[in-house]
Amino acid sequence: MDDSQLAWVRPGGLTSGQRTGLADLFAGVAGDFVPPLTTRSGTVQTDLRERGQAAADNDDYFEQMLDQDTILAGQPGHLTGFLSFRAFHEDARYPDHSPCLYVSTIAVRPDQRRSGVARRLYAGLFGLPATLPSWVVLRTWSTNSGHLKLLAELGFITILTIQDDRAEGIDTLYLAADRHLAIGAPGADPHRSTRQSPEPQWHTVPGSQTSGQTSGIS
Repeated sequence: MDDSQLAWVRPGGLTSGQRTGLADLFAGVAGDFVPPLTTRSGTVQTDLRERGQAAADNDDYFEQMLDQDTILAGQPGHLTGFLSFRAFHEDARYPDHSPCLYVSTIAVRPDQRRSGVARRLYAGLFGLPATLPSWVVLRTWSTNSGHLKLLAELGFITILTIQDDRAEGIDTLYLAADRHLAIGAPGADPHRSTRQSPEPQWHTVPGSQTSGQTSGIS
């Protein structure tokens, strides 16, 4: 059972300690992505196959993440996961789902996976203020079965498929969900699923902004 606290940090608002913890976690998980995050030119790069094969390790992706909103999960001094997103993102390929909260990255420390951290991060995202876009859009690769299973449980649907985008037989899937209707969102129909996202626990840290207290984040 995950008991992580969450903190929503606006672009450029990470403390030095948060940035160090995020950098350490990023370094430990970057190679788990297809292609690795350290071979990409940025968080919305589209030429994933070519770049993944040819590029050397770099900090471009991480540096762009620092200019995005971030939701941190963990306890003081121990980061267990994070979700990085671009607010009010627009893409002509899915105009019906723009503007959106575009999740560029979600990652959980390897020894904390399958403990509910990712589900809690999504619950935190769904509960952000209504002044932000309703649509949440993200992409992942077609063989990322564990993540795809969670996304289906949360109510995401595939809106765009790019075949062989990352390698032969590995497609890129773009998925979307209305965060106000998604499974686990504040006010969502509790009968839509028997697996609900846990109530996020929010705490305030320097440079951070929270959308609510422990009792609710809507």
